[in-house]
Amino acid sequence: MSFNPEQKPLDASISAKPLQPDDSVRRKSDVEPYPVKFYPVPKERVWGGHDLKQMFAPRVRDEVPDGPIGEYWVLSGHPNGVSIVSNGPYRGYSLVELTEMFPSEYLGASMQPRFPLLIKFLEAADDLSVQVHPSDDMAQAVEGDYGKTEAWYVLECAPNGKVVYGHNFSSRAELKRAFETKRVTDYLRYQTIHPHDTVFVPSQTLHALLKGTKVIEVQQTSDVTYRVYDWDRVGTDGSPRELHVDKAADVLFTDRHEGAMVGAVASRNVTRPGLQASAGDTKVLVDCPYFTLYEWQMSAHSQAVLHRLGSVTPDILIVVDGTGTMTWGDDGEVPLVPGDTCLIPVSVDEVRIRSGASQDKAQHQGSTDFLRLLLARY
Repeated sequence: MSFNPEQKPLDASISAKPLQPDDSVRRKSDVEPYPVKFYPVPKERVWGGHDLKQMFAPRVRDEVPDGPIGEYWVLSGHPNGVSIVSNGPYRGYSLVELTEMFPSEYLGASMQPRFPLLIKFLEAADDLSVQVHPSDDMAQAVEGDYGKTEAWYVLECAPNGKVVYGHNFSSRAELKRAFETKRVTDYLRYQTIHPHDTVFVPSQTLHALLKGTKVIEVQQTSDVTYRVYDWDRVGTDGSPRELHVDKAADVLFTDRHEGAMVGAVASRNVTRPGLQASAGDTKVLVDCPYFTLYEWQMSAHSQAVLHRLGSVTPDILIVVDGTGTMTWGDDGEVPLVPGDTCLIPVSVDEVRIRSGASQDKAQHQGSTDFLRLLLARY
């Protein structure tokens, strides 16, 4: 299989003009857009665990499955797990409905007609499959979907923790031989990680989270994954999981590149406003064509204002550590606790954040008074 390098990427072929709302959507005419939180969507995975259930079980809309949970989708417009609002007048509405009712507010200048980013918390109690995601043009040609560039923010990892990142295959023929002779692991590259590291994983990068790792994942909205190796294990049904070696080889050996590694900032060709906060320490973790990811840390019992005037896309605020409260307008307010993800619509020009002030803090005894946040912007 071959791909035309001149083919127009799928994301670039879609206008950034907001979609028009569907007349069938249940819009409440007297309710203006406001910052929303969502019920997490748990996903059973053979490599998943049970630790994050303590954080997310009280917040899911339905019961958490008894099996190992590998992923909690905390913000998603993907049909495999659409987010449902958990606060305010639009509680019970889906993210899809919000973007149809208020396209300029909850979608803005998006590169996809659906919400373009998917946010997850991942728990790897076992090694993930060694895998690769296609670029946009490849995914469009083969799957009719988008590619997947992603970033991991490391929450926890084993001592001397590592991830699979890259490979030493010289050709697709060598990859096929390694697969047939069960020597794939001989060609894998590894990258050391630590808590609070950021790993940028562009599409076409061979990668895998390994046992004992928990991360926040920010990614393009896509669910296209090609597995190369699955550690010779069986899935939950007792059968080996499907591998996609031929498709993976097409991805790995078409315009092959090596991405940036831990703590790196990728180059991009789009302009986004910087994070303008009145207090706290901020830094850019990843800056790529699909999103910018910031870390924002506030000291104990401090206050800050996030200024958003002039934004053309909503902001995504993710709570990593600590507790707090976010307010906006005259009386809008939501508590902030670890695992929360808030979508701030375009029309909300500023939000005020106080650290260590959440009324829910008693439910999160492991929380600290300082507040560490991630902010994603596309």
